[in-house]
Amino acid sequence: MKIFFKVQLMFKQLSALVLFSSLVLPQSEDSVFIQSIQTISDTNIVAVNDTTAISDSLITTKTAKVDTLSPIQGIPLSDVSTIISKKTFLFDQYRYTGDLLRSFSLNFVKDYGFIGYPNETFIYGVGNSGISYLQDGVFWNDRYTNSLDLNLIQSENIDSIEIVPSPRGFLYGPYNNPVTVNFITRDFIPPVPYARIRYYEGPDGEAMIDGKFSAMVAKRWNYSFQLTNRSKDETYENTELSLWQFSTKLKYFLSNSVNLQAYYYYVDKEQGLNGGVDYDSLSRSSDDLNADLYDPIAAPVFAPNQKLDVLQHNVGLRTLAKPFDDSQLDLSIYYRYGLDELRDGNDTADYKRDLEIKTVGGALDYRQESEFLNFDLFATYEENNSSRLTENYFQSMTQEMNNVHYSVVGILSGNILNNTIVPSIFYKYESKDFGHGISSNNPGYGFDIKISPMEIMNFYFGLSKFNQLEDNDSDLLELGWRLKMHYLGLDLKYFEMNNFVPYVPYLWSLILTGAEIGYPVYSTRGIGFAGNYKFWILLVDANCSYYFDKRVSLPEYQFTGGLYVNDMFFNDNLDLKAGFKFYYKGEIEPDWGGREPSVQPTNKLDFNLAGEIQKVAFFYFQWENLFGNEYFITPYYPMPVRNIKFGIAWELFN
Repeated sequence: MKIFFKVQLMFKQLSALVLFSSLVLPQSEDSVFIQSIQTISDTNIVAVNDTTAISDSLITTKTAKVDTLSPIQGIPLSDVSTIISKKTFLFDQYRYTGDLLRSFSLNFVKDYGFIGYPNETFIYGVGNSGISYLQDGVFWNDRYTNSLDLNLIQSENIDSIEIVPSPRGFLYGPYNNPVTVNFITRDFIPPVPYARIRYYEGPDGEAMIDGKFSAMVAKRWNYSFQLTNRSKDETYENTELSLWQFSTKLKYFLSNSVNLQAYYYYVDKEQGLNGGVDYDSLSRSSDDLNADLYDPIAAPVFAPNQKLDVLQHNVGLRTLAKPFDDSQLDLSIYYRYGLDELRDGNDTADYKRDLEIKTVGGALDYRQESEFLNFDLFATYEENNSSRLTENYFQSMTQEMNNVHYSVVGILSGNILNNTIVPSIFYKYESKDFGHGISSNNPGYGFDIKISPMEIMNFYFGLSKFNQLEDNDSDLLELGWRLKMHYLGLDLKYFEMNNFVPYVPYLWSLILTGAEIGYPVYSTRGIGFAGNYKFWILLVDANCSYYFDKRVSLPEYQFTGGLYVNDMFFNDNLDLKAGFKFYYKGEIEPDWGGREPSVQPTNKLDFNLAGEIQKVAFFYFQWENLFGNEYFITPYYPMPVRNIKFGIAWELFN
């Protein structure tokens, strides 16, 4: 009964919001103009009429040429990548940046169920320490673990997401990771001051608010900033979250050939890490194990006092330029500072771990096109300094790690029959230097070809080889077929990955000294399919993957499918997508080491509703886990119970 009244109240609030949104809207010409603006006029130069000779009925007109600014947009790393557009994920329910990748077929999230937890994302069967996460071409991973908590990336600042085909994945970033994901941030010039807000609310104090502002503060200067806060109260013991993110950017348009940017990005995250339910302890003390497993009050946790505080300062300078005809240069210089503080106090001892990382680096991306050949040059250079302090009741220990990484990549592509056939060859040289005469040089090379017999269809084939250690070669292969029509979209991929050894800097510094450290070698084969079909006002989409050979923490089979009402309503003023989404995951075997039990096949059904009003306002409603299924998505982290979430997003033009 309480749930019924809560739902009724939320529907009333949502109805009021929709009614208010339809009445209070900016002028339609503003909303169209802001989406299509590409140039901005220099208003200091205007036409002047000379009226001194008006008595002779002669008007002499002096007209000066209007100067316009054309901002240089960042471009994807590759023209064979999969691009997830903002339009795709704006109509999906997402909490954090990791959710934006779910539309990619060969994607799996090892979800811990607690809001803000550092879930592990797998792409092409590869998870932590195997994926290079870039933002506008700059490597964003933690330099100590070569992984990234995707909660730390501002989701509302992302315009699109690029997933590079697996044969090219190792090319980008300083490390030879076989998978690359590039987050392309939203970058445009507003003709008038622009603001956007997004807010959502869920059960147990879950809330998120994000605000962005951008304006031309001078003739050639654009300033923008964005502030995000996410929070969650405690359900199971020690699961609260507080996350603050702030980013700001100042852009100077020197000319139509040179744009300069300076940016700063700040993160402050406080997270309770309880380690999941203590199943062994509960089994000894509970009279009704099945009931108490999913009771947040009764279920004990492994670490009731373990807290993780994350602090980051990221500063950078970026130059976008067109030095020659049919060319583009993207040069970034950056400094990154990170401090992770882990605390765990209990009755017998206090545990403390402080990890401080400082990185100075640069990234270069130069493209040159011609009628028959295109050439791409990528280069990165980084110096990393990290310090890890560990203290407990028995001892205190400090570990220092200093290393230098650099890499150079060349890609040569041909244009045959007006880009109908585009073959490419590529090569990368990567070097790691840990000091004290310890270094490792790791080349890689490969080729691919894209064939587009018609505008709506293309085929892809790629093959590459690279290494992380001198005596270990990793092989990558991918086949793909894509069809894109206005009512039908299909995307099919097959990949193979053989003998991949993840690169973890703090472990490799020991490996290169001769230390015997056991480490898994991954070989994976799989197939992924994504498709959608639009008929009348109905939309059907499906997304599935199957792994023939797999790392044990992946489900053998995974399926996500949805049935929606999706069309324009009310004289094309409302773009609506509403329907049901079904999730199924096959059995997941124990992780490497075999300490965790298998996870049996699981399923979930959600109801999602999202609507866009006159291209400026969004409203969201979601009812998760409609059947109230109870199971562990990762031992021993429980599936979130049935809950309701709603929110709004609004673009404002002043």
